[in-house]
Amino acid sequence: MGRAPRALVLVGAALAAACGGRACGGRGGLPPDALPAVKRGDGREYRVLDKGAWKGYYDAQGRVAVVEYDSNADGRADYIAHYDERRQIRLLEVDEDHDAWVDRFEHYDAAGVLEKVGRWRKQRGRADEWTYRAADGRPARIEYDDDGDGKPERADVLEDGVVVRVETDSDRDGRPDRWQAWDRGRLVREELDTDGDGRPDRRL
Repeated sequence: MGRAPRALVLVGAALAAACGGRACGGRGGLPPDALPAVKRGDGREYRVLDKGAWKGYYDAQGRVAVVEYDSNADGRADYIAHYDERRQIRLLEVDEDHDAWVDRFEHYDAAGVLEKVGRWRKQRGRADEWTYRAADGRPARIEYDDDGDGKPERADVLEDGVVVRVETDSDRDGRPDRWQAWDRGRLVREELDTDGDGRPDRRL
């Protein structure tokens, strides 16, 4: 799995550009004094450093928490990077078509490596399809949340970019109860869990 894409590098570069003097060096990584306080959509209060195309939001401890980047100068951020307390990127939200709705959600682990990518299919601004990538960068698992409850009901498992297994949670209890094996686009086997113990007990 790869690290942050070019869009994220741009956000990081913008942040680094402001880290001169008191912004990041003079006060041990804290933002400058007397930054205005604002509330974001999450209801929390931040100190904001506004540099036009991008804005840096700092938490009560003076650590960068969110960076917004407006790549096309339309007045709306289309890249929003969320950082943890170690200033490590954990989530990147991207508005790919510049319609003010987030289209892509990229989640990163504590080392900054991409874990999964979410997209919306049915409800704008909310991911209902998640792609997990293999070490070579190709999709290894795609999960689908068909009813919008935040939990996947179906997952495609891929090898070399081809679906080899489909797992379905038909009773929506959080566990798969139907497994399909696929070979070169053909269904070759299906197993069912009819007694709810999490293990297949019937094969078709």
